[in-house]
Amino acid sequence: MKHSLTNTPPSILQARSEFLTSGNVQQGAIAEVIERSWRRCLANGINANSPSNIEVVTAQELALKRERNHQLLSLARPEMETLNEQIAHTRNIVILTDGEGVILHSLGGHDFLNEDQRIALSAGASWHEDHRGTNAIGTVLVEQSAMTVQGAEHFMAQHHSLSCSAVPVFGAENQLVATLDVSNDFNMSQQHTLALVKMSAQMIENRLFLASYQSDVVLHFHARPEFIGTLWEGVAMFTDDGQLVATNRSGQFQLSLNSQYTNLNDRHAKPQIDFNQLFNLPLASLLKQSAGTDKLIIPLRLNNGARLYVQLELLQKKYQITPLTPQVIKRTSAANLDLLNSGDAKIERAVTQIKQVLSRDIPIIIQGETGVGKELFARAIHDASAQCKGPWVAVNCAALPEGLIEAELFGYEEGAFTGARRKGSTGKIMQADGGTLFLDEIGDMPLSLQARLLRVLQERSVTPLGSARSIPVNFALVSATNQKLKEKVDSGEFRSDLYYRINGLSVTLPSLRDRSDLLALIKVILHIEHAGEIEITAEVMAIFETHVWPGNIRQLHNVLRTALALADGAPIDAQHLTQDFMDEMNSFDQSGTDVISTVQSKVIALEDLAESAIRKAMLSQSGNISAVARQLGISRNTLYRKLKLIGLI
Repeated sequence: MKHSLTNTPPSILQARSEFLTSGNVQQGAIAEVIERSWRRCLANGINANSPSNIEVVTAQELALKRERNHQLLSLARPEMETLNEQIAHTRNIVILTDGEGVILHSLGGHDFLNEDQRIALSAGASWHEDHRGTNAIGTVLVEQSAMTVQGAEHFMAQHHSLSCSAVPVFGAENQLVATLDVSNDFNMSQQHTLALVKMSAQMIENRLFLASYQSDVVLHFHARPEFIGTLWEGVAMFTDDGQLVATNRSGQFQLSLNSQYTNLNDRHAKPQIDFNQLFNLPLASLLKQSAGTDKLIIPLRLNNGARLYVQLELLQKKYQITPLTPQVIKRTSAANLDLLNSGDAKIERAVTQIKQVLSRDIPIIIQGETGVGKELFARAIHDASAQCKGPWVAVNCAALPEGLIEAELFGYEEGAFTGARRKGSTGKIMQADGGTLFLDEIGDMPLSLQARLLRVLQERSVTPLGSARSIPVNFALVSATNQKLKEKVDSGEFRSDLYYRINGLSVTLPSLRDRSDLLALIKVILHIEHAGEIEITAEVMAIFETHVWPGNIRQLHNVLRTALALADGAPIDAQHLTQDFMDEMNSFDQSGTDVISTVQSKVIALEDLAESAIRKAMLSQSGNISAVARQLGISRNTLYRKLKLIGLI
């Protein structure tokens, strides 16, 4: 089978020719990692133009290697099969090698390979850089980082018909144990391949890590709570007395341990690290905060000041607490416009406007800071609309990799790209047919996709990737952003025609520190948590009034949820607020005074503030609300409520 290089960029071919002629290459003509590999190949005397003998171990040696890598193979096979199923009917082969570049196992069709290539990509063949020159597997073993090698980037001409994407796989003790590779016809290469291989390799690493250690307590964590339970979470294992047993690579990075310890998971030279050395509280305190459940996500601070969100997995029965009463399944959303309208003037205006345009085919865009409740409002809009019985489909445009968001939104036909499922995939837009499509963080949508979305909105039809047919769709559109879209339009980062198409009605949700309905909002959250009868002490209310809430309603909800668990039915007191939250109070205390003293003074102010003092301050500050609040030593929210009570607003 003869292969052409019609897609090889001329610059790569020219750079290769110049390098083989003079030993030099123009700066920037090829990737630095490729140039380093080419120079190693030249130093090792590898002939770029003559076929080399295929290095293949004997059947006995292969059996021995497979036996040594038994655990790796057993844990990797399911991920390889999943990856192979995703790219079935495309010209690809999935390959797993050991840490020396010898192929242990491969899956996929070989029909795009010639006879020599079939042998070279079969079990037992070596793809070490010393044997094969620059190639994804061998060069990854040297560089220890993921990479794609395409066409003429291969040092040896006989491999120019291939495009290969490989990722290193590290074992539980941080040692490089394998590579995972997808090789295919260069002329059929796809941009998403490396991302898919990375995900599969990460799954293999996680499996290896979890299978290699046992502990009493497992901590799952990430700087963003929504990433807990995903491929990218950190995982750390501890004994019941707080000694670190091991942590995965993501965890090492997040805990800043990889720069301090080179032998972190080494069973023979493991450094002794206690939970207290990492976090700002003992493990026993965290176990108490978890209230006997391993589902609660709790905010913690590292001793270096960084914030993480953690979820405990308790493996010993002695930690499990059987609830005395049956647990109630909690609602995950208020999803009710009237319930969300809790007394703030800006919120009331937003709800009124939304109700006036419901079911009139007018797109709505919700703006506001992160955490102000944009998705909650969007869901409430859906549940109040004529589409309420249809599907609710939410897409976070900022969370999806740019290379995959197009397929996620528009769907794709079978074989549309490497990684495509065997029967294709229905995109989010088609899934929303008859219901509501919610595009969160739409300001982060790539410009290239904005034109396609605009066409869908104009034509009311969508064309999946790899398809020539358009499919009619009908849905209500709600978008949200924490960015100033108009400024992005002015700077050319967002299409003006799309902006005006999605901006039928724009509502802005105020930040929590600017709302005048804190108490009512707390009651809404308690209602959502089925804890409407729980009391909150005046001291805690004073703390809440004083806080600036950088995380807005999302932060308030998390603080209340944790406090409810710690209070266990009793009134919520200051002792039920996490140390992380109290530390944040200290960081925002401009006077530098003790938090307790500040709160005590606020309690007195809440109880004894006289009407005459408010009137006098309003007069002296010419009605400037912020200045009056500072003069009286109270929050703007509290001042607004007092002004309402005495009839000044």
